[in-house]
Amino acid sequence: MNEVGVTKNTLALLGAGASIDAGVPGSTAMTQQIVAALDTPQNQYYGITHAVNYAIGAMIAHRTANGANAYAGIDVEDLFSAVQMLAERESLEIAPFVQWSPALAGVRQGGDSMPAFFDKDFREGMFENRAFKGPGEMIKKAVEALTGSNSASTEELYNRLQTELLNALTMLVSVTDKDVDYLTPLLQVSDSPVEIATLNYDRSIELLCERRGIRLDTGIASWTGGSDWHWDDDAEVRLLKIHGSIDWRMRQEKGLGGLYETKVVTAGKADSSQYGSLPGVVFGARGKLRADGPFLSMLREFENMLSRADRLLVVGYSFRDAHINVALTRWINSSPLRDMTVIDPAFNNDPRVYERNSFPTQLLSATQSYEESKPIRKLNLRVLKETAAQGLTASDLWSRLPEGAS
Repeated sequence: MNEVGVTKNTLALLGAGASIDAGVPGSTAMTQQIVAALDTPQNQYYGITHAVNYAIGAMIAHRTANGANAYAGIDVEDLFSAVQMLAERESLEIAPFVQWSPALAGVRQGGDSMPAFFDKDFREGMFENRAFKGPGEMIKKAVEALTGSNSASTEELYNRLQTELLNALTMLVSVTDKDVDYLTPLLQVSDSPVEIATLNYDRSIELLCERRGIRLDTGIASWTGGSDWHWDDDAEVRLLKIHGSIDWRMRQEKGLGGLYETKVVTAGKADSSQYGSLPGVVFGARGKLRADGPFLSMLREFENMLSRADRLLVVGYSFRDAHINVALTRWINSSPLRDMTVIDPAFNNDPRVYERNSFPTQLLSATQSYEESKPIRKLNLRVLKETAAQGLTASDLWSRLPEGAS
């Protein structure tokens, strides 16, 4: 089949680390680049820049107060989750028990400047007998502009920041076909159709297949709102984009029963900013089990993919998403011995570096379980502490075991 050795039933699962070699920033680097992208005169005026800097500053202060490294950087998904909570803070169940920082009141829309055309309008109103509500109304607007008292609530501001973060994200995860060649071994890990599940939003696998004339299907074009996921029978590659894609847009459409529901439009590059739509992605450490849209249907199909797989190739996934880990747990527990290969330079073979009961710790413990005081392996876990570009071409991709495994 190919030089790395394959099995007929191998599922590839891609996390953020799989796209770093294609030029997509890592989680902390992406935070820095998103903040830089949001720092525009318009966003400064509307308070967007102030809001994101306040959120990051507060997160760093909280972390350092608990002894963490202030210079380690903020994970972009943690930032987005914080922004989501700030936008919803008054409706959170814990709101009655939380005293929010007074500094939040200082995060406001507008700048310390008079309203546009104030001088002109005031002069015309006073001296040209124009119909208006009197100078008092105009002065009131001027005071509100200078003090920020008329600005949108901070909840509204953080809602707007969420949208700006998503739009910046879609720009930062764009890749070109020249960057994706290192992913070619993924197209050879099993017989056709190759099945790949990805948690990434970029189009690296799509571009790779376009470049090689390989027919790929994401299933999104066939999704009509139900719980089932349907594939093109002629597709050579099935790509399940569990958290969405930068070329998907979501908008509300009225159904036959007269109620609105979320539909996905595969927008493409030219119309990626369709009026009345939002990026078709789920983002942040919270809310990835989004009820509207196709996401629950895709999670169900992910479990179907796992049920068809004899072994799993995990590339650049840090095992931080609880809903994905639950599906992996079920897959591992459904057989006496499973086979998993992890490619990730950050994966540590020493369980002591992880929090107790974290998913990496559980994986490592499954490599040497005990029954009646005898070591019994429940999981063949191979770890390649390499980047995706290095690990996917490794000649011993399917033979390495973690250090200490027997």
